[in-house]
Amino acid sequence: MNIEYCYFDISSNDAELKDIIGSVLKFQVNCISVLPSYIKSVRSLTSDNIDIACPIDYPLGLLDIKSRLITAEIAIKNGAKIIDAVCPSYLLCNRKYDKFREDIKSLIDLCSQHDVQLRYFLEYRIYSYELLYKIAQILLDLGVSTVMPSTGYLLDDINDNVLASALINKKVPKINIVVNGNVWNQNQIFMLQKANLYGLRVNSTNALNLLFNNLSK
Repeated sequence: MNIEYCYFDISSNDAELKDIIGSVLKFQVNCISVLPSYIKSVRSLTSDNIDIACPIDYPLGLLDIKSRLITAEIAIKNGAKIIDAVCPSYLLCNRKYDKFREDIKSLIDLCSQHDVQLRYFLEYRIYSYELLYKIAQILLDLGVSTVMPSTGYLLDDINDNVLASALINKKVPKINIVVNGNVWNQNQIFMLQKANLYGLRVNSTNALNLLFNNLSK
């Protein structure tokens, strides 16, 4: 299972960020996701075998494609190896699927030039499941093979997150899903281990501690 940690706290200073990342590096995470302004600092603290991911147009997905491309390009230049784009909400709510495909293709072209992976955030609490299935299929058809069911911007019950992931996977079985709901206790860790996940993203060192303590048993 691919294990990721995300840190999207906008109130941290450099010393606090360094302490947090130092705590995270005690665990064998595959990826650390941070806001654009933190990429350089986190890249300097981590080894090359840990991918740095960055959310683009986070958390609402309201920017036009030109702005999304500029933000993604800056993130890549600063050291991001994974771009996590928030689905463009305006386009999807208005069924502008051709424009959505243009968004995907433009970001794929940019990421391909720099050997960077592109993924997308869905938002199962906002979109209908029928729309989520369509989004996932469009992404997969164009070569984006990994998504996350939510942005994680709001509190997100891990059980709901896993259920949404399972429903999307049932309709689009070839899409890889990184579950990213909030993890608080050992019972949730047990549930996650039984869920046969492709990936798990957590946003607290407590969750990492629970997870790795259980994996070591």
